Amino acid sequence: MSNAIPTPRQNYTLKFTRDEIENSIIYIAEKLPTYKLLDNNKTLNSIRVQATRALQPQHLDIRFQESEGDSTTFEIEVSKFSGGMTNDDSNLYAKKNLDEFMTFLVKCLEGYKITEDDIKTLKKGQNMNVIFYIIFIAILIWFFFGGGLEMFI
Repeated sequence: MSNAIPTPRQNYTLKFTRDEIENSIIYIAEKLPTYKLLDNNKTLNSIRVQATRALQPQHLDIRFQESEGDSTTFEIEVSKFSGGMTNDDSNLYAKKNLDEFMTFLVKCLEGYKITEDDIKTLKKGQNMNVIFYIIFIAILIWFFFGGGLEMFI
């Protein structure tokens, strides 16, 4: 029995052309350390970006649906790097990745240029997450192999 939960997805309609949105997505993936462009498939009308947060990389699958004049409709689905969403923590990171990405996308579409401060802030957040996981793993190792388990026996 699987305990997978649905992957977060959101539809957006922005008053920008598809090319403007694609160019901004590529710009964000090239400039920010937490994102990496994996695929830009014109045939399938999709772009895949990897979002890296500590030890939980996720994919942002952007699927373009329609364009009317200067408006473009697309869907973003967030999925884990491997396997499905299985817990609230994965879902929380997915929503955070989606919100952060869309914030940068909208700002960049309006002419914002990514700064060194943006890059430093995201790197600092990545480093804090890695430090948290290292401490958590160290505590688990101590608990099971260093005598912490003996306290409960």
